[in-house]
Amino acid sequence: MTGYASKSFDFTDYSVTVEIKSLNNKFLELRCRLPPALDHLEERFRQIIRGYIQRGKVDVFVKLVAREERELRIIKRMIAKYYGILTRIEQETGYGFQVSLSEIVTMKNLINPFEEIAYTDVPDELIEKVFTETVEVFQRTRSIEGENTGKDLLAYVLAVSDSLGKVGRLAPAVSEKYKAQLKERVRELVDGKVDETRIMMEVGIFASKIDVSEEISRAGGHVRRFSATVAAGGACGRELDFIVQEMGREVNTIGSKVPDYSVAEEVVNMKTNLDKIKEQVRNIE
Repeated sequence: MTGYASKSFDFTDYSVTVEIKSLNNKFLELRCRLPPALDHLEERFRQIIRGYIQRGKVDVFVKLVAREERELRIIKRMIAKYYGILTRIEQETGYGFQVSLSEIVTMKNLINPFEEIAYTDVPDELIEKVFTETVEVFQRTRSIEGENTGKDLLAYVLAVSDSLGKVGRLAPAVSEKYKAQLKERVRELVDGKVDETRIMMEVGIFASKIDVSEEISRAGGHVRRFSATVAAGGACGRELDFIVQEMGREVNTIGSKVPDYSVAEEVVNMKTNLDKIKEQVRNIE
């Protein structure tokens, strides 16, 4: 299920921005992009995400930005440190060289990465709190989409139920139609003489072959289970996926057993709605 949330938090010397977004995916796939100073929190962030989400392709972005005054203080310390190192090298080696300020600044990631120095005092508990709040907002956006998806699913499965009811009413008439056609063919072949007993036997065999009462009953049971599962809420994507597959099997059997256009039309309608359900089920947790 898709979702998005972004929150920014300001602290004394820096600001934190957490961004989370997700796309539909059959399984849970997490990708975290964190600044070096927060790498040690990645597993904790993953645990928090797993507490809310079971399916989806989730991307997590965390950005730390130091305030100008803090960066200025840190850069001054780094320049003094690196200038001291260069001076010592010059004294110990006897090499004389001129180094500009810009060249010294470019050394900021050579010895100690700037990010590690700038954010050494970032409190883990505050960052975790910020992250959890963002995840909660993110989950609410997914819940809203989930409610809308649930309404669509119930509408589609109701259409399937209506088609099943029509098939149940149409199927008996197919046998009567076959009986009338069979009598007409026999009259044409034997100059109007019809063996009613033989006709009834043939119609009985035909009616037995096209009997779909069991398929309609099982499909109706799947429809009720599907509706109840959606109404119950929670993580139900995998269960719904299984139920819709079972409904599809029953519908295919109905289509293959009853050679009638009116029934075939309802079978097509059911398959169309089942395809819509399958597409939506992939989008929910």
